[in-house]
This record gives sequence, C-alpha cells and structure tokens, in this order.
Amino acid sequence: MKNFILIVFLVTTLSAFAQKRNPKNKAVFLEDISWTIAKQLLIPDAVIIIPLGAGAKEHGPHLPLSTDFLQAEDCINRLALERNVIITPTINYGFYPAFIKYAGSTSLSFSTSTDMVLQIVRTLSNYGPKRFYIINIGISTTPTLAIAANILATSGILLFYSDYSRPAFLNADKQIATKAFGGHADELETSNILSIRPDLVDMSKAVDDTFPKGKKGVLTPTAIQGGILDRSGIVGYATLATKEKGILSMTAFTNNVIKEIDSISNCPLPKEKDRTNEYKLYEGKYIDTAGTKLIISQNNDKLYFIWNGRDLTNFFPLYRDAEDHFTSLIMNVLFVKNEKGEVTKAWCQSSGINFWVTKVK
Repeated sequence: MKNFILIVFLVTTLSAFAQKRNPKNKAVFLEDISWTIAKQLLIPDAVIIIPLGAGAKEHGPHLPLSTDFLQAEDCINRLALERNVIITPTINYGFYPAFIKYAGSTSLSFSTSTDMVLQIVRTLSNYGPKRFYIINIGISTTPTLAIAANILATSGILLFYSDYSRPAFLNADKQIATKAFGGHADELETSNILSIRPDLVDMSKAVDDTFPKGKKGVLTPTAIQGGILDRSGIVGYATLATKEKGILSMTAFTNNVIKEIDSISNCPLPKEKDRTNEYKLYEGKYIDTAGTKLIISQNNDKLYFIWNGRDLTNFFPLYRDAEDHFTSLIMNVLFVKNEKGEVTKAWCQSSGINFWVTKVK
C-alpha cells in the first residue's frame, strides 16, 4: 500500500510539473525545476533517465559533430511524451578514442568517463532514487557504463543502459537499413539527423565508405602507422539515407528504450553488499610528514575521513571504485598494503594537492 501511494504521488506530481516544457509531456526535465521541487520528485520510486550523446565527435563530412547529442535529445523528447520519469541534462562528453584524429572530436579517458557517470548517479541517488537508465548513443561508451553499473550495484543502486548490440536494437536496424554493413555516420545515423535537423545535413558530401569493414582500432583521415585509414570518417552507406528511414529508426530506438525503462521500473533492486569487515582494514589514524592527521572511519558500509581536523563526514563519504581505491567529491584515497595484506599507508589527492600518509599502529 505504501509503494502504491508513493507511485500515485510521483505520477501526479510529475504531471503537474511536466507542463512547463511541452503541454503533452509526462516526464519532467530536471534542469527546468527548482531544488525545492526536485526534493519532492526525487523519491525512491522515481526512475531517472540520463541521456548520453557526444556533443563533439566526427560523423563524416556531411553530418555535424553533434550528431550523437541530437539523437539523444530527440529520444528524450519522444520519451517525455510517454513515461512519468525524470530526465537529467544530457551528458555530451564521453569515451570516444576511435575518432581523436578528426578535427573537433573530443574524448574523455576511460576512467574519467566511468567516474563521471558514477558521480552523477551517486549524487542523485543520495536524494532518494535508486533506479537509473542511460540512453547511450554510442558504442565505445558501453564498457564504461558496464563497469559503473557493477560498482553501483554493490551499493543497492540499479543502473541500466541502452546497448546497440542487444537483439531488439539490432533487429530494428535490420528492418530499416538497406545495407547490412554500417555503424558510424552511415545510412541510419544520417537518416536520423535528416529527420531531426535536416538543416545540418549536407547530402552532397555524403559518401559510401566500407574501407574500415572488419577492422578495429583508431580511425584516421590520413595514413598513420597503427591507425585505420578512413578519409571520410564514415563507416557504411551514407548516401542511402532518407528522412523517412530516420523517423522509423528513431521511433524504433525510442520504443526499445521505453521497454527497457519499463523493465527496470518494476524489477528488484540489487542487494547492497555488506563491507563492514573489509573496511576495518582501512580504519584508523594516518599521519603525513608534517604530522597532519587523516582519520578514516566507517558507518553504514561507507568510509569517511577527517583531514587536518576538518570533519566533513556528513557531506563527503568515500566510495569504493576498485580494491583499495576510494573516491569522494573532494578527496581520493588509494590505500597501500604490505605483503601480509595490512594497510600501511595511503596516497591522497585533494584540492589540487597530492600527499602520502602513513598509518599509525
């Protein structure tokens, strides 16, 4: 009964605030509301949607660098009409190493891309929500999301994301595309942008490029040792694109996204892992060469720190991102063990400085 009441409250409240952007919207865009309204909406049963699409990544000579971003935005606008969810601002940077030789293309490192998702989800989950879905317009970003999802699951947070390699997405593409081969700035992506922003497409520059077929690695517009020569930046048959195919493609993609969102809205949350015994290894007092103290403690399966007498345990917990490696918004700590498995010291990074501390026995 309690869950039912919460769901009714959420649906009613979302409907009230969704009208500000589009009268037909069921979803709320987080960027459009105040923190006081967000406080009402960010409850445990809320489903949070995070769009992820590169704002600057090459897509051939005929498409804008914002091709991924535009597809993510189109998807959330369609989704907003169908479901009572909360949509965050679109993440427009990510892990795109294959395109760095094309002017204007940007990429984060693998770890930074993963950490960014972790930090966004963790921040929002602290207000209540435990269910998150990322609309993933990309392929190279998928492994970063998989790692983030596994890490978050140990804290009882569910993160799921769209993946072009799943059968539902593959089958939808097969039914629309004329040619089977593609993958980047190709028939379907070009069609998508023709349906979204035709004014940004120059079909006179579209070409069919199959040279990268069967190859994996970094693409390059000029011959560079170790790279895959792809002068156009296109992987597939861009000349076959049409606006009509784009409408079908974006509709099919959004429908598959909605099905996955519906599935995570009702499935059980991952069970939070009890790390109390593991974290005992890290607890204690540490001192740097100047005698300044770092005190590590734990509470509710989280580590907390007091550095130089400043107690911020109510604000910045340390989250475990890998064995012996913890991060918070203002302090990162890598604990070091001896051959007996005992923690003896730690490397810390905070506010632009790096320092070592030794554990006091």
